[in-house]
Amino acid sequence: MQRRSVNKLVLAAVASAALAPAVFAQPSFPSRTIEIVVPYPPGGTTDMLARAVAEGMAKQSSVPVVVMNRAGGGSTIGAGHVGRAKPDGHTLLITTGSTATLIPYTLPISFDPLATLTSVAEVGQTPLLLYAHPSIPAPDLKGLIEWMKRNPGKISYGSCGAGTQGHFGGLILGKAAGVELTHVPFQGGAPALQALVGGHIELAIDAFTPAMEQVKAGRILALAVSSPERSPYAPDVPTFRELGYPEVEAISGFFGMFAPAGTPAGILATLNEMVSRIVATPEFQARLPQVGVLPPRAMSPAEMDASVRKDNAGWARFVKEIGFTPGQN
Repeated sequence: MQRRSVNKLVLAAVASAALAPAVFAQPSFPSRTIEIVVPYPPGGTTDMLARAVAEGMAKQSSVPVVVMNRAGGGSTIGAGHVGRAKPDGHTLLITTGSTATLIPYTLPISFDPLATLTSVAEVGQTPLLLYAHPSIPAPDLKGLIEWMKRNPGKISYGSCGAGTQGHFGGLILGKAAGVELTHVPFQGGAPALQALVGGHIELAIDAFTPAMEQVKAGRILALAVSSPERSPYAPDVPTFRELGYPEVEAISGFFGMFAPAGTPAGILATLNEMVSRIVATPEFQARLPQVGVLPPRAMSPAEMDASVRKDNAGWARFVKEIGFTPGQN
């Protein structure tokens, strides 16, 4: 009996020795330069947020954190690059939520973001606003809707392109209010805003900046915002919910960090904690009003993933219902 016990102890020791190298061979995180990919050109809101996050991450870790702009394809080039990267937490993506929720149904892409990317953390919330030229028949949305019901088909709205949240926001509002809006797509928010200021279109759906500067200058009006509550940066602008159209809240978006699918849960948790500390700093908070971005929701990677998948499914149903195909207006 005593000999058998000794043999068991020897076998256990041998087994432990065999396992030990595998345990100690697991690399620590982070162990080298972290690359944050931004799928848009430098200088935009996504780029600004990513650089703020990179700066904060570098302070928290012992490795450099760099931002790489891989623009093109409506964010799909950068997203595809990250989706193909090694899932070890050293290659990350900061992008708008539409990359994972809406674009799969509005652009011809060769990969599935839900299968190739995994959620890490939100970086900010980004509601959209309905802007109007001062020449509209009524100074507020309620009065405008009433006028549109009496004069169908006479109001046009612009967005930063077909198949975008701004485009679909007009369709959602039109259906909810029982009015007809004519969509005019532009190659980006800047030309749409220029057309609105010039009076070539009556309405536009776009982000807070730079349109709000035109509102402050009296060149255009802000009629409604898609956030559930009024924006602290524009407290006089009512929400669509207040005005009786909560459906339009669906166009609100977010900025988020994603990692390649298969990234270990422990690394995702570490990254999530790092981002949570960064977005809570006064330095980061001070940058948000400059671009009209609201603070992010505090969520774990699993909670964010569930939210992304829910939004993805919602847009899938909507795009199918309206029969939208890439290339149409």
